[in-house]
Amino acid sequence: MSAAKAGWGTRMLIGLTAGATAGLSAAAVLLLAVEPRIDAAIAIEEGTSGGHSHSHEAAAEAVDHGELVTRLQQQIGGAVTVIIVAALLGLAFAVVYTRVRHRLPGSTEVGRSVALGVLGFTAFALAPALILPANPPAVGDPDTVNQRTAGYLLVILLAVLLTIAVFALSRSLAERGVSPEARWVVGCLLGVAGAVALITLFPRVDSEIPHEVPAALIWEFRLTSLGQLAALWGVLGLAHGVLTTRLLRARSRGRAANPSSVAV
Repeated sequence: MSAAKAGWGTRMLIGLTAGATAGLSAAAVLLLAVEPRIDAAIAIEEGTSGGHSHSHEAAAEAVDHGELVTRLQQQIGGAVTVIIVAALLGLAFAVVYTRVRHRLPGSTEVGRSVALGVLGFTAFALAPALILPANPPAVGDPDTVNQRTAGYLLVILLAVLLTIAVFALSRSLAERGVSPEARWVVGCLLGVAGAVALITLFPRVDSEIPHEVPAALIWEFRLTSLGQLAALWGVLGLAHGVLTTRLLRARSRGRAANPSSVAV
């Protein structure tokens, strides 16, 4: 029995569980590694933009309007949001995996699922990080936020299109009888060439970073943010593959014990 023959309800449950597991891992990285860098950036901003008196006045005004959200609440809310988004991403992952499973490299469900996770990380996290590296929320020119957001989404779209193009080329070569090894060499060459072109030609968005903010803090934030996304996609691919493998093994044992049963 293959993963493609499992019922949609089962696939969605696997995706949801894998996504929630990945979300917990990403939330842990967020709280332990990313948030301390954000706190440091906020402290620098408050120390250079009017001092503590201005911050206290703004906080008092927010309290009067009932709008104050503490950093702890922001951190908890951010972690919960990561888990929810990851669970939803797991559902989408399960759907995509079912559609492209036969085209993914790997001889096992775990291998193919991890391969899809690597592709997702590359398109949705690594490509934007290389072209439009992130800054802490309190750092950078707020006037460029919309421009950077649009650029971020465009990079993801172009990276996804490049991935689709590589798979389309591989499929075309397979129909012409080209060996799998040659197809992956050609696919890798196209992927690398497309990535180099994207990184080189994509227009940069200028976002001046205040000189008070240490360069080390910026790079630590960028690396830990990328690490958070790596944890998300890596655990998602691994958990999805492991859960799918266990499901197939359990159903195989059930069919062996009861040959007259009908698979869903």
